[in-house]
Amino acid sequence: MGLISRTGDLFYAFRFLRTLTTPWEKMKAHELGIIDETGKVLKKAKELTTPEEKSAYTVFHRLVFNIKRLLNKLPFGKSKLASYAAALFLIKENTGLTEEEIRKVMSEVLDNMEELEEATWFQEDDKLKPGKYKLTQEIVAPATGEPIAQPNDIIEVNEFLEPVTRLFEQNIYEVTHSKTGLKIYITNGEIKR
Repeated sequence: MGLISRTGDLFYAFRFLRTLTTPWEKMKAHELGIIDETGKVLKKAKELTTPEEKSAYTVFHRLVFNIKRLLNKLPFGKSKLASYAAALFLIKENTGLTEEEIRKVMSEVLDNMEELEEATWFQEDDKLKPGKYKLTQEIVAPATGEPIAQPNDIIEVNEFLEPVTRLFEQNIYEVTHSKTGLKIYITNGEIKR
């Protein structure tokens, strides 16, 4: 019974991870007009009529979509790495899977494990090098979830910058958004030269 239970855990971990990290536009629920490109619900579950719609928007999907929408409100929450990292954390905490079992799931989920490699070309000894960088995606305020910085907005780093923390092997830096002067939090995957 233990092996069957562990296999079931692995299957659901894989399914959860795959669903959480799939872009909204590639979801069957989006294709069927149940959700929009941001995951906003357009048709409630009780309004679904066809078996295809019902299988594209099950209780499982609603749970994962709610978690995904919450993650998208966090700083760096929209990045692919953040989705994977959050999913792995939740899986590890709630299934009892070992790191090795999670690695196995990751190797099955990802076509190319290098997708999750942290970009480090602009680092020296874990410090962000001085220079001007462009954001690659929208950044939201940690407290409110409101967008405060857009893709291609400029951030400027005047001196080597230490990460404020490290989460899921990802350096997180506090930088100043040039346009607004607000402090924002970014990861390596959210900037480019």
